[in-house]
Amino acid sequence: MAAWRRLPCLALLLILLVGGETASMAEPLSACTRPLTIRASESYSPFSVKDSNGVAVGIDNVFIAKVMEAVGCEFRFVFLPWKRSLYALKHGQLDVLPSASFTEERSKIGWFSVPYRNELIGFAVRQGDAQALQIDSLDDVITQNLVIGSVNGAYRGEAFEAFRNSPQGAKHVSGVSISGHGLQLLLADRIDLLLGIPATYIAQAKKQGYGNSVEEHPFVLGREPVRLMFSAKNISSDLVRKISHEIIRQSQTPEYRALYGKHGIGAN
Repeated sequence: MAAWRRLPCLALLLILLVGGETASMAEPLSACTRPLTIRASESYSPFSVKDSNGVAVGIDNVFIAKVMEAVGCEFRFVFLPWKRSLYALKHGQLDVLPSASFTEERSKIGWFSVPYRNELIGFAVRQGDAQALQIDSLDDVITQNLVIGSVNGAYRGEAFEAFRNSPQGAKHVSGVSISGHGLQLLLADRIDLLLGIPATYIAQAKKQGYGNSVEEHPFVLGREPVRLMFSAKNISSDLVRKISHEIIRQSQTPEYRALYGKHGIGAN
């Protein structure tokens, strides 16, 4: 891996804040004439995590690196919280935000690539609750007086947005700052259900030393295609099209299917 990808997180953040502001004053890029800044998560296993050396690893980062290299774009992964990432993208302090669902509100501040994988959205629960909690719809959350933990700023589909914004549903949703905080609340019985990709929470719980204390609930809320989101201040639609074409090409390879499995575009 190139040396510039191993820059410490603090140095990358300084580059992000200073270099991003400079880039936002120029014309949007139609070619990669400078390295792109790409958001990475520290704890979104198996898609994006920070390893013991402070390097962004995970299957999303592997795929994104292949796409960017094929297009001829140098890049830097930068670790940022999700909500901060949206702000940075809007203001031209960040170039690319992976794992982004398309919404009308977000389309006002950025471009979107074609989908590059699916997120299977459901609940992580405490060990033993997968069978104990009978949930067939979000209405059951209300009737059983349960509380859902949801990461602030994360989009989990129209069904959950409607539930969270309804007078009754809002009483049963608790915002959490990051996924690790959500796990702590779940294991402390402060929330009953942690919304997101259950496999991610299970892997994170094991990494944080909680063992097999978390399991996946069989209820599936939805399958949401996710994309790369680009800052409209920094990136032109022409460059987004080039990257989208490469995503399509890569997604038709055996390597892609082996990498993403059931989360791949076209799977199931």
